[in-house]
Amino acid sequence: MLVALSATLMSAGAMLEVADLAACAIASLFVVLAYIELHSPYTWLVWLASSVVTALMFFGSPVWSEYFLFFGLYPIIKAYIERAPRPLWWVLKIAFINAVVWVLILLVDGVLGIPVIEMEGSLIFLVGIYLLVNVAFVVYDLFLTAMIRAYMLKWRKHFARFFK
Repeated sequence: MLVALSATLMSAGAMLEVADLAACAIASLFVVLAYIELHSPYTWLVWLASSVVTALMFFGSPVWSEYFLFFGLYPIIKAYIERAPRPLWWVLKIAFINAVVWVLILLVDGVLGIPVIEMEGSLIFLVGIYLLVNVAFVVYDLFLTAMIRAYMLKWRKHFARFFK
């Protein structure tokens, strides 16, 4: 059910291309539900199956790769990072997003042959985009934290019967 809901949301994001990031962010909440209610192996399966189903339906859209490489994976990584001592949380989270950005740059440059560093011809522009990605990541992390807190404090008792 969680895979179907995630794929449906991402399908809407694939059809409305301006909503792909928002659809992926909301769909990632179903990975959070899997982590909280179903635990480890099912969490990974929800992430992977949602990515595969969406890729099969909308391979030409970037929505499935955004979800596969970041939005679906990050809630799982976040749960593991937040097991570490609290002062390390943001260091590890920022390191993760920057590693994802560099992997994407290498994939775009290596696989597609598009030189990312030379795009737009301005290093200041690229640094600005890089900083914007980090700020957007912090906002997304705070969004996830708020949704997890709301679920645990308010909504979990209403959904508990669905996970038994």
